[in-house]
Amino acid sequence: MDDIETKTVATPSAAADGKAELDPCETKQAVDRQWDGLRRVPGKIPKVALLILIVELGERFTYFGLSGPLQNYINNPYDPGSGLPGALGKGQAVATALGNFFKFWAYASTVIGAIVADQYLGKFKAILTACGVYILGLVILVATSTPTAIKNNAGLGGLIAAMITIGLGTGGIKANVTPLSAEQYTDVKPVVKTLKSGEQVVVDPELTVQRLFNWFYLAVNIGALSPLITVNVEAHRSFWLAYLIPLIAIVLSTTVFLLGRKRYVKVPPTGSAILDAYRTIRIAMRERGFVNARPSVLHERGHADRYPIASQARYTDEYVEDVRKGLDSCKMFFFFPFYFICWNQMWNNLISQAGTMALHGTPNDLLQNLDPIALIIFIPLLDLVIYPFLRKVKINFDPVTRIFTGFMFASISMVYACVLQHYIYISPPNSIHVWIQTPSYVLIAFSEAFVIITGLEMAFTRAPKNLRSVISALFWLTIGIAAAICIALAGVSQDPYLVWMYGSLAIVSFVAGCVFYACFFSKRKQWSVQQDDFVIEGHAMQVDGGVR
Repeated sequence: MDDIETKTVATPSAAADGKAELDPCETKQAVDRQWDGLRRVPGKIPKVALLILIVELGERFTYFGLSGPLQNYINNPYDPGSGLPGALGKGQAVATALGNFFKFWAYASTVIGAIVADQYLGKFKAILTACGVYILGLVILVATSTPTAIKNNAGLGGLIAAMITIGLGTGGIKANVTPLSAEQYTDVKPVVKTLKSGEQVVVDPELTVQRLFNWFYLAVNIGALSPLITVNVEAHRSFWLAYLIPLIAIVLSTTVFLLGRKRYVKVPPTGSAILDAYRTIRIAMRERGFVNARPSVLHERGHADRYPIASQARYTDEYVEDVRKGLDSCKMFFFFPFYFICWNQMWNNLISQAGTMALHGTPNDLLQNLDPIALIIFIPLLDLVIYPFLRKVKINFDPVTRIFTGFMFASISMVYACVLQHYIYISPPNSIHVWIQTPSYVLIAFSEAFVIITGLEMAFTRAPKNLRSVISALFWLTIGIAAAICIALAGVSQDPYLVWMYGSLAIVSFVAGCVFYACFFSKRKQWSVQQDDFVIEGHAMQVDGGVR
C-alpha cells in the first residue's frame, strides 16, 4: 500500500500557505474537475481488525481441519490394513449427502447467529457464545471417533450430533465475524492526501473495505490449509487425533478473541432491527416504492399517520435508503447457489474422484488444499498488483463484472473435471496420476477471489448498520442452499453418472453467470457513479480531518 505523508487536501481554492480551503461559492462542477483525475487508493487497515482476522484464521483452521477427513470417515469402512482410511463405510453417495448436510446446516444457521447478534446480544457476545457451542461439538466428535467408539457403533450417531452442534457454532461465528472485523474501520469520508512521491491521491473508504475483505479471505484460506495436517494424521494415525487438532485450534482462537475484548468497536443491538427492516419494506410495498416510504415524503403526502414507525426518530430518509440498498444487494444472492454447487464439489466428489486415480502415496483428500494455496498467492497479487494497475489505467473492474468473471472460472473448472472423469472411465483403473486434478482446484480458487470476496463486500457495504450480520448471513445462506441442492443430486454423485453431473454443473454456472450479468448490467455504472459522487461529496465536507 502507498505510504501517506501528509493530510493536506488540495481544492480549487487552496490557500497560498498550503492549507486547503474550500470556497463555498465554488460550484460542484469545479470541485469535480479538481478531483476527477486523482488516483484512488485504500487506507490502512486498523490493527484491531487484524486481530479479528487472526481469530477467523483459527476458526477456519478448525472448520476445514475437521471437514477434510469427513469424506473418508463416512465413505470407507474401518479397515486399518487397507490403503484408504475409513470408519463408517457408508459409501460415496451417503458420504456426499452427509457432507452436504453439514455444509447446509453450518451456513443455514448463520441466519440464527445473525438474528441473535443484531436483535439481542451484539456481534461480540454472539461470537463468544458460538465459540462455546463449537467447542462442545468438537468434544463430541473426538469422543465418538475413537476406534473403541467406532467398533461399538457410536460413530454415526456421534457424527450427526457433532455436525448439528458444530454447525450451529459455525453459523454464529460466520454471520458476525466478517461485519465485526469491517466495523473496526471507522473512517467513512474520503480524504485527499499527498504521498511521499508528491502525488495527490484519494484515500477511499470503499477501497479500504475492499482491501479488508481481500485480507480477511486470505486469512480464511491460510486457515483452510489445516487439512494438510489433519488428512495426514487421519491417514497415518487415527481420526480422533485428527479431530483433536481442530479442537485445540478453536480453544486457542476463543482465547485470542477474548484477549481483544476491550479494544473492539462494538455496535450494540437495537432490539428491533429486523422488525424495523420488515416494516420499512412493507411501507415501501404499500406506498409503491422506497422513495415514497421516506418519512419526509410520507409527511408531505399526509400518510405518516398510517405507520407508527414513521414517527420514530430512528426512521429517517437515510435509514430507508439503507434498507433499499440492503434489499438490492440481496437480489444478487439469488444467483449465488448456482455458483456454490460447483464450489461444493471440492469437498466431496472431487475427493472421491481422486480416490479412483493413481495416488502414489498421496492422500486422496490432500489435493483440496490446492484451493487455499492458490488463493494465498492470488489474493495478494490481486490486491497489490492487478487491482492497483486497473485503477491506474482507469479500468473500472466493478463488482458485477468481478462476480461474472468468477462464474466463468467455476464453469471452466467443471468442464475440466468432466473431461478428466471421462478419461478415468475409459482408462485402466488407477492409471491416471492424481495431480492431474490440479487445474480444477486452481480454477475454483480463482473464482472464489471474484465471487465470494465481492459478495461479502457487497453484503457489508450495502447493508444498514444494524442489519449487517443479517445481510452477511443471507450471503452465507446461499452456500447452505447450494449444499441442499447437492443433497438432492446425491443419486447422480456416483458412477456411472459423474461425467454428466460435472458437465451439467459447467453449463449451470455458465448460464447463471450470463443471466446474472444481464440482470445487473445497469448496476455497473450506477454503483460506480455512487462511489465517485461519494468521494466528491466526502471531500466537500472533510478537509484536513475536519468536517465542514
